Amino acid sequence: MDKRQDLGGHAYTFIWTDIGESDDRAFNRWYNTEHMRERVLNIPGYVSGRRFINLSTGPKYFALYRVNDSKVFDSEAYLDLQRHPDESSRYFIPRFKNVHKIFATQVASLGEGEGVFLALVPLAKSFPKELELSLTDLIVQKLTLVQDSFNLVASQFIQTDWRIVKNVTVNFLRKTDIYFHGALMLESVDEDSLNEALVLLEDLLSGSLAPYVHTPAVSRFQQILSFHPNI
Repeated sequence: MDKRQDLGGHAYTFIWTDIGESDDRAFNRWYNTEHMRERVLNIPGYVSGRRFINLSTGPKYFALYRVNDSKVFDSEAYLDLQRHPDESSRYFIPRFKNVHKIFATQVASLGEGEGVFLALVPLAKSFPKELELSLTDLIVQKLTLVQDSFNLVASQFIQTDWRIVKNVTVNFLRKTDIYFHGALMLESVDEDSLNEALVLLEDLLSGSLAPYVHTPAVSRFQQILSFHPNI
């Protein structure tokens, strides 16, 4: 096994959303100075929170949170935040549009860094039980090849934990969010390397994974903010 490959480990949640044009400036101020901070800095177990802006198709904003493990989403600190949203949250959260989310555990991780540019390959369907191991192996093999060929700083394969989704969404202010079944995430320090890496993934996305990928199959983002409470 490549020493950079870590099977299992962290958990993730992300939210991919639009916001009405009239609310855009106030939304960004709130998200940057309140919403992300109160999660990453105040809930034990959060490792990082990062925001991105979309460079391609799909909703405009993408926020990615990494936590130590999925138990964080069962914690009283996290659940209490959902049960008792503050005034600004009660205003903005119902105004999110075209929302796609995930609560997922890490299946495989390659690399240790974070890149300015991120590519997201969301999975709209789960793998059949009889194909899960073979498709997972194929994904890991392909990500390893891409990682080595284009010097990406990180590649992730995550899968949804539906128990967590069921547990945490009871108190959510929105009930119309779409939940992905998993995702591939690739990160690079430059956009050209990321695009070249995605070319190498085309046969996988149009072949074995074609029945499961979301449309659009790939979206590209640029980071605009990050919080790391332990730094």
